[in-house]
Amino acid sequence: MGMAASQARYLGLTARKTNVEYEGQQVNQQRTALANESAGLFRRLLSLEAPTAPTQAEYYTDTYTYTDSSATTDGQVTISNIAPEEGSNPPTYTVDISYNRNIMQYQATKNQNVYTTVNDDGSYELHFEDGTSTTIKQIEGNISDALVNEMNKAAGTNENKATDTYYMYTNTANNATYYINATVSGFNPDTTNDWQPVTLYSAIQTTEQVNEQLHNVTMSQTSSGTYTQMSWTDDQGVTQNRTLTAGQSYDEQAYDQAMDQYNIDRANYDKEIADINAKTQELQETDRTLELRLKQLDTEQEALQTELDSVKKVIDKNIDNVFKTFQS
Repeated sequence: MGMAASQARYLGLTARKTNVEYEGQQVNQQRTALANESAGLFRRLLSLEAPTAPTQAEYYTDTYTYTDSSATTDGQVTISNIAPEEGSNPPTYTVDISYNRNIMQYQATKNQNVYTTVNDDGSYELHFEDGTSTTIKQIEGNISDALVNEMNKAAGTNENKATDTYYMYTNTANNATYYINATVSGFNPDTTNDWQPVTLYSAIQTTEQVNEQLHNVTMSQTSSGTYTQMSWTDDQGVTQNRTLTAGQSYDEQAYDQAMDQYNIDRANYDKEIADINAKTQELQETDRTLELRLKQLDTEQEALQTELDSVKKVIDKNIDNVFKTFQS
């Protein structure tokens, strides 16, 4: 190989070696970026908190009840909260209570067409336009003035009187009692199979929940903290004493909602883990590809260096030969 050819070859190998080194640097930079991204994923993984499933025990709360038939339909009053009052000595409490109270709703349906038939036992059967029927009976004696007042208020009139003749029937489906004022309407059950217009008065019993707050309540409790008795002074200045029954209530709806939220959080958590694992695997595969490429570049660089050394020896030898020629 001549001097010029050797030098040209040496320059080409040097340029190629420089390119290989530059590409190797680029590969290392890419691997460094992958390592940083992988570290970020690891930190993201460490920051995740696995959701905790709710336990049913969390949704049981201590409850207290006492009986007070004058205030409720079933005689039971439920205590929903007992809060200490600040600065009270001896200690007093504010107590939230709730109970069910019976109320009557009165309605009047005017110009209701009915007709009667006689049953086998001699009782009267009242028939309505919708095809339904019911047995009616006459009320013996006078009805109460209070009921008459409610009838008149419902109908917007003062025509009903306690001494009038009334027929009644009950409807167990809606817990209502219905009245017909035969004196005012001219209703005559003995006039059978003929339509007669009447006003139906209904007294419907419903239940409403009452919430109250008692103040300055004195509580007695056991050594374990369970309340056993309470006393307070009512609006009439009468001291009321009640014996408490302790129990527990379970909020199934709240537990179901918490479990639904847990399932959502768990699904999101699992998806986040799966996304991180998939991205990490993708980074690892990319890094393995870059590592393989770097090894190829290292092999190529070693080969180039070997060839450079060989070409340099040839060049050095040519230079020595040239100088020897001039020296001779």
